[in-house]
Amino acid sequence: MDICVFSKHFQTMDADALGRTMKGLGVEGVDLTVRPGGHVEPESVAAELPAFQETLAAQGVKIAMLTTSITAADEPHAADVIAAAGRLGIPYVKLGYWAYEGFGSYRRQAEQIEGALKDLEPVLKGSGVRAGFHTPSGRVMGLNAEFVFRLIEDRDPEAIGVYYDAGHCTVEGGAGGWMMGLDLVAERLLMVAVKDMAFFRIDSPAAGRKGWRQLMVPLDAGLTDWAEFIRCLKAIDFKGPVSFHSEYQGGHSFVDMTQEQVVAQTRKDLEYFRSLTAG
Repeated sequence: MDICVFSKHFQTMDADALGRTMKGLGVEGVDLTVRPGGHVEPESVAAELPAFQETLAAQGVKIAMLTTSITAADEPHAADVIAAAGRLGIPYVKLGYWAYEGFGSYRRQAEQIEGALKDLEPVLKGSGVRAGFHTPSGRVMGLNAEFVFRLIEDRDPEAIGVYYDAGHCTVEGGAGGWMMGLDLVAERLLMVAVKDMAFFRIDSPAAGRKGWRQLMVPLDAGLTDWAEFIRCLKAIDFKGPVSFHSEYQGGHSFVDMTQEQVVAQTRKDLEYFRSLTAG
């Protein structure tokens, strides 16, 4: 497993500060945001990504993968981002998202996405880069490993595979679905996301609805069975990027942390995960 840290919640840091922080965490890789508002803007990727990579390398930190917003081969700068990754030896990119448009729309949307992935395939293969389709929970196309597999099944495994998110897949399949989904996509698994969630009761009448909502929590406090998940990864000898998401800021987190607190919690998450991998 190639452990890296997602740069989204380290967005206040420039390349040098990010490299020093990763080095201090004992992490040798970054999952770098190259999308609007990210560490590197897509329109500037040709110039900025090599410079960012060079600055990180001076701290002994590599770019393990890119997180992008790419959903079509012909969208602005999509080909530029993929080509830049290929030139710099960055082997993986995460694709963007397709929002689920509501009941009755699934089959139409699935056909559109399958067409978009087919068009992306030659662009990826021409650059030697492989794209991961993320497994988000909620009303997003993909939703979990099984739905992602349906969308990518006919694509070349050398171009497009699965970016499996353990936390999201647990939310959508807590009892056993997460494991069967991982089993299903094991041969197409490219990247893994590490985050955890728990359900919190919605008690306020002002919320306008009853029930529960999911929030990001530390790895040792959420729903995911990390010990069992790690055993599954070991069973398939997974060697790709394992990206720690540290999504502890904003309304999706159980606590809205400062940058310093995010770094401290990331350190705890890494220690917890490593303690299980050592077993």
